[in-house]
Amino acid sequence: MKKLSSLFTLLFLSFFTFAQDQISLSSYDKNSIKSTYLNETRDYWVSLPLNYNDSTKYPVIYVLDAEWRFELINKIVFDQGANKIIQPSIVVGIPHIDWEKKRGVDLTFSQSRIEYDGEAVDSTWYNTENSGGALKFYNYLIKELMVNVGNRYSVNEHQTLIGHSYGGYFGGYILSMDHPYDVLHIYDPSIWFSDGEVTKKFTSYKRSNNVKVYLTYQPIPEFHKSKIEEFIKELKKDDNILLDVQFYKNETHNSLFLDSFYRGIKITNKFDE
Repeated sequence: MKKLSSLFTLLFLSFFTFAQDQISLSSYDKNSIKSTYLNETRDYWVSLPLNYNDSTKYPVIYVLDAEWRFELINKIVFDQGANKIIQPSIVVGIPHIDWEKKRGVDLTFSQSRIEYDGEAVDSTWYNTENSGGALKFYNYLIKELMVNVGNRYSVNEHQTLIGHSYGGYFGGYILSMDHPYDVLHIYDPSIWFSDGEVTKKFTSYKRSNNVKVYLTYQPIPEFHKSKIEEFIKELKKDDNILLDVQFYKNETHNSLFLDSFYRGIKITNKFDE
């Protein structure tokens, strides 16, 4: 609690200072894309760094589950970038149209027959209505959204993806694909999904480019934890994976998010003079 209190105090003081220069932290761009891959229109949200200028090229931090995470992350990134703790960055929030159904469809590549605690389930739990559409979402993300962001804003080649839970599973899964990210944040990922398919795919994929991976997790339930640790074991074997791991013994699946991001972004995206 003391750690979180100190963080919010820091952010408040920083925001007060910036407010004196009449900077609105609550404002951000709202854009839309008519997606060919998803066959629907999708929104995305963009927060710009302090003193954004088209003559400067900026890293981009892409945030899955933007409905929950965008406001928090854009304020931390704005503050830490302005204070030269991390690289000043553009933050892109990626929301879902219908969280209860679309989130699972967007972020998973299959229909699992096992639950997070190891219990076997059938098609009434995971089916095409709530899961298995992530390849379409991946193509939208890479071939439409990132292209649109690059056309609208002044960006460089430094691309970070932030994912938690299903979003962490998504980040782990695309390590076995030809993705454009040089940094992946994977917080308490659902590696249990489809009985560890993320790990199985990773072990059979050969990559040539380096990727920074910041992975955090907590211990409950045991099956969930064991699947993550199997994945970590394989990540450590790959010389092209620059891995940092943080285990939160006393946090929960949701409560570890804030500290995961606050610590991790200063490791993977630190400011370079």
